[in-house]
Amino acid sequence: MAAALLTREGSIVAARSAAFLHTFDGFGPGRPVIMVGPDGNARSPLAKVIRSERFHDVAVVRRKGFRVTDEAETVMSLAAELDQDRLEALVDSLLARGSCTVGQLVRVIAANGGARGVARLRPIVEYRQRDAYQPPASELERLLYRILDDPRLPAYTRQMPMSYRMVDATVDAYLHSWRLIVEGDGRRWHTRKADQERDRLRDNEAVAHGYAVLRFGYKVLRDSPETVIDTLLAPVE
Repeated sequence: MAAALLTREGSIVAARSAAFLHTFDGFGPGRPVIMVGPDGNARSPLAKVIRSERFHDVAVVRRKGFRVTDEAETVMSLAAELDQDRLEALVDSLLARGSCTVGQLVRVIAANGGARGVARLRPIVEYRQRDAYQPPASELERLLYRILDDPRLPAYTRQMPMSYRMVDATVDAYLHSWRLIVEGDGRRWHTRKADQERDRLRDNEAVAHGYAVLRFGYKVLRDSPETVIDTLLAPVE
């Protein structure tokens, strides 16, 4: 990496190399990736070179002695090459460990305008903003119950009280013949993160008492009802 940086004066570590130095999950050592300005030479015998129109405005930090794009800028530089699932998992892991904030990601997206990867990263970040739309409980339940009313599924009870050793709860739906609890998850990302330990405790208690638990988010309930039904029917088939 040091030799690669010397081939292009003023260059900085970026993309996958920056991800490795930031210890992002799933990124190991590889061919160096460096960033230069828009007029810089895009060829290097040692590295992949990225030319950036906003090179002089890119936020930089030091990692292991190298000048590296900061965490939010690194996510932006990776957005065009990662698939949606991996990009979303990366964003969540960085937010969870406090490496960057939603606000920093929003600013990076705004600064990059129509750059490659922005269209992929923007909806992931917008969903995690505090004012992101989430349905009222009644709408979430309506979508869930409409799916559970499918004749291929067994009878169920809505708003079923469940009493466990460590927690009492009311579950959205309980399919008696399958001993299956089905929940609609309508929390904002921030709230879900804050309450994940309680959710895990409740789910673990249910499993310990011989129940299975499935959770479905608003988007899949709204846009992919057949996916939900296929998931519910899979163990039976």
